[in-house]
Amino acid sequence: MILGILQARFSSTRLPGKVLKPLLNKPMLERQIERVRRARRLDHLLVATSNEPEDDPIARLCQEIGIDCFRGSLNDVLDRFYRAALPHAPEHVVRLTGDCPLAEPFVIDGVVDFHLVGGFDYSSNALEPTFPDGLDVEVIRFAALQEAWKIATSPAEREHVTLHIVRNPERFRHGSVERGEDLSHLRWTVDEPEDFALVERIYEALYPENPAFGMQEILALIDEQPELAVMNTSHRRNEGLERSLQKERYATSEALLQRALTTIPLGSQTFSKSKVQYPHGVSPFFITHGQGSRVWDADGNEYLDFINGLLSISLGYGDPDVNQAVKNQLEKGTLFSLPHPLEMEVAEKIVAMVPGVEQVRFGKNGSDATSGAIRLARAHTGRDHVAVCGYHGWQDWYIGATARHLGVPKATRDLTHTFVYNDITSLEKIFATHPNAVAAVILEPVNVEPPKNGFLEAVRELTRRHGALLVFDETITGFRLANGGAVEYFGVIPDLVTLGKGLANGFPISAIAGPRELMRLMEEIFFSFTFGGETLSLAAAAATLDKLRREPVVATLWEQGRQLLDGLQPLLTRHGVGHFLGTAGLPVWSFLMFKDAGGYGQFEIKSLFLQEIFARGILCIGTHNLSYAHTRADIDTLLAVYDEVLPILKEAVDGGTMQERLRCQPIQPLFKVRG
Repeated sequence: MILGILQARFSSTRLPGKVLKPLLNKPMLERQIERVRRARRLDHLLVATSNEPEDDPIARLCQEIGIDCFRGSLNDVLDRFYRAALPHAPEHVVRLTGDCPLAEPFVIDGVVDFHLVGGFDYSSNALEPTFPDGLDVEVIRFAALQEAWKIATSPAEREHVTLHIVRNPERFRHGSVERGEDLSHLRWTVDEPEDFALVERIYEALYPENPAFGMQEILALIDEQPELAVMNTSHRRNEGLERSLQKERYATSEALLQRALTTIPLGSQTFSKSKVQYPHGVSPFFITHGQGSRVWDADGNEYLDFINGLLSISLGYGDPDVNQAVKNQLEKGTLFSLPHPLEMEVAEKIVAMVPGVEQVRFGKNGSDATSGAIRLARAHTGRDHVAVCGYHGWQDWYIGATARHLGVPKATRDLTHTFVYNDITSLEKIFATHPNAVAAVILEPVNVEPPKNGFLEAVRELTRRHGALLVFDETITGFRLANGGAVEYFGVIPDLVTLGKGLANGFPISAIAGPRELMRLMEEIFFSFTFGGETLSLAAAAATLDKLRREPVVATLWEQGRQLLDGLQPLLTRHGVGHFLGTAGLPVWSFLMFKDAGGYGQFEIKSLFLQEIFARGILCIGTHNLSYAHTRADIDTLLAVYDEVLPILKEAVDGGTMQERLRCQPIQPLFKVRG
């Protein structure tokens, strides 16, 4: 026996009550049943709906038109479907859904015949879609349905009847029915008001003359009235399944986040890794391990990582040279009662690599180094004020100048002044407003845009003229632009340089470095850490710096970055997204720049971008933080994902479909420190 089961429910998030909407004076569901009953291969047809009161009208309709109706679980649709079939003892079950009022009897029969001849466990014309969306047919051997009912456990597999079977082709033999001509771009299902409007037009044009009209008549009508083909093209196939899979994809991450929030504010130790940066429901929140250029989240999803520990992973995850150096030192000890020789060995390597550096002191975070440099500058000059440009950490002296200054005394905030990168006049104004009072000018030597018109040289000259120290915050650019960082790359020697993320491939260490005559004062100011000489991070730093000098690490980063930007710019042009998306930065550290467009804010657009790239296995938050482990193939993969995602962004922005495409609340603007 071959049993047809038509799933239907009254509730619908996008078009409530759609199955009972009148279509030529009869409910849409009745029109679909009228068509399906013409299929010669179905021995019996029934409707399966939920036992919720809101589906009572469906049960009443079935009684009125003389068709069996089974009622079961609303959310466990697999259980409902299985229990609907069980009393009939079918050999095969044909699954249809109540949102397809253009169901084609000829197609139903064709898929059933294909299934029986091939002896498949599961057959469908939707595995590799070539039929219009809305003519989907699935045929399942009842024994396979029963097995799936017994062992499927995930919420998505209980909600979507055949998902477990489709996911396990090694267990269930699949058969795919495909047309010669691909018509999968046509949308004849009903999920949205635009869908129903199209179906209504088709029925009004064809039904009165031929109630049994079929696919060929519909195609001929579309040829005559081509505007029909574009009435509902802004919606994607299987959006409901996509949403379910999205929930399942990040289920463990979201559970861990809720757990973390009970004991950890924001659920993370790092603001830039916390939930405020990632749209909820479409993002991973926890990573469990990484290797090379890839990481795996708590749900087991694999990603090509272009965040790389906020640029701390410069060689790649699990670099063998660094790991071995750390393992060797671990056997000997991590912290001692006196300094370890590694302290001087790593200091000597930095002195040899960074121009203008003669002495070094270590910290743990970038904030340690920048704060130490500012304290040293104040001690050296006897002045209090500081000019800043870029991001320099969480300490009061800097963060007080940003929007995140809660808890910072006003007296401290009044001592820090921001200036604009590439605008030397903005720095001159600070010196003019605070004559003989500025101790230091600290800036990231490059970030979103490169220096223009001799900007760095002008800053160097201005600080000398006014007796202030120039500090390059190379927490990010150190050992990335060149082995000697931005100091070497741009040829401008600051008074002090601070180093961090590029030092030890993810191990916690930072440094203040400069000439001996300045660094000598570190003996007088208090800059001291119990863990400042911790040996595992020093061993990692030694191995990282050795590898930088031994292998073409920096040259590879530049090469990868050029490949990425050279491939990305034509994509931006071809897909016509330049009005809301561009690039900035240098190849070794480049940025995607989102802009407001089409009535949508940049954060809405970025949220959709993140949703789509995360789903495709790319971890990126709008910057390309490259590591030595990235390959040309990795860059090609990233560009291929961009090639898929950019047209989605364009349709959402220019087509006004952002809300339909977003499966999350957009991320919110945070305080901005760059660009």
